[in-house]
Amino acid sequence: MSESEVSKSEYEDSRADLQAAVITSRVVHRKIIVRLLLGWFLLNLAIGGAVLWLEIDHIQQFVHELALKESITFSGESAQDLDRLDSTTRKRLNHLAEQLVDQHFVVVELYDSNQRLQLETIRQGQEQIEGWIDKYRHRFPRKYGEFSRQFHLIKGNLFLVILVPLKAPGERLFGYFEGIYQVDNETLYEIKNDLFRTLLFVTLGITFTTFVMYPIVLTLNRALIKLASDLLKGNLELMNVLGCAIAERDSDTNIHNYRVTFYALRLGEMLGLSRENSLDLMTGAFLHDVGKIGIRDPILLKQGKLTLHEFDIMKTHVSLGIQILSQASWLGRAKDVVEFHHERYDGTGYPRGLKGEAIPLNARIFTIVDVFDALTSKRAYKDSWSVQDALDQLKRDSGSHFDPKLVDIFLKIAPGLVKEISLLGDQEIETIIRKCIAHCILSGA
Repeated sequence: MSESEVSKSEYEDSRADLQAAVITSRVVHRKIIVRLLLGWFLLNLAIGGAVLWLEIDHIQQFVHELALKESITFSGESAQDLDRLDSTTRKRLNHLAEQLVDQHFVVVELYDSNQRLQLETIRQGQEQIEGWIDKYRHRFPRKYGEFSRQFHLIKGNLFLVILVPLKAPGERLFGYFEGIYQVDNETLYEIKNDLFRTLLFVTLGITFTTFVMYPIVLTLNRALIKLASDLLKGNLELMNVLGCAIAERDSDTNIHNYRVTFYALRLGEMLGLSRENSLDLMTGAFLHDVGKIGIRDPILLKQGKLTLHEFDIMKTHVSLGIQILSQASWLGRAKDVVEFHHERYDGTGYPRGLKGEAIPLNARIFTIVDVFDALTSKRAYKDSWSVQDALDQLKRDSGSHFDPKLVDIFLKIAPGLVKEISLLGDQEIETIIRKCIAHCILSGA
């Protein structure tokens, strides 16, 4: 190898290392950001929810105290004879109730100790509100002397239905005061503003904490980023080494592995393959013929037609490939493609003679793109076919060799893929595949 070739190889290796590091860094940064945002959302949901609950409870207590402050008029001596009201007492109590209705109460009612209604005053024009809340009223406390309160938000107005036991000196219960208290607009505005400010401060505090956590988490993950980058680089190098070894043994170039992986990836995207299945497909496409490393040269490199015995030996490259892949758990992702890419849709393939959809999807995808690339590529023993001739051959073998549904999809995208790949250099194709594999590996971390 000349000095210029060595320099070019070193440059490409350095570029590949840099790409792996950049991809790793981007994906890890994205993962940290996504997880911090998820943490931000969950913290806002949990802490904000707790603060909201406490604030609402505080608001209810505040409104309750406002209502009690006004309703205290009916406590003590002024209402001790609810069981037997005379006209003078009823007039006095009506006057007190009207004063409350003129302030914040919509409805005021008095009940005697036997829970019988003795007096009712309703603010003029608010009969509808009184009727709407009526189903929530008259719920007298089960225990002696308990308070009862219920809040209702109606058309932007906050109402409190309150029931207060009325007691004489000595804790003797002589009746109940029940009223519908309406929070005035100014107070309601202040309540809403206080609630909004509290939640805003909580959100800003959590957001600030999240931003502060980002550089801290990033610093703590620097070693992890470097390790992930090294692992990614090692995995890509291992695939590339095996691909080069296969190409050298088969008198081909390693770019064939990248081309069929490119075609397989695009067809898989059309089918909506998941990230995990896409990674399995790309790994399998790249290493599909890894077992040929174990086939002897007289058979592997034979120009003419193989004898039946030689073909039986050639078939063993499938089982040899599975044995090789079993040595590395990560490469086991390629198993479906390596083991089944010589199966045929009509069941006449090998090694198991699987038929139809019993053949794994990734193997059915790869079989189509592998044959297509083989037909359109120049080899020592044949010239390249035109794209149209290759597609016509796929049509003829649709339903026998290939899955007809997949062939129909590939026929639509193949001309565009060939045009796209013709505009790319070998290094650019390799870069695309490396990035796709890297993203699939790191996205699942």
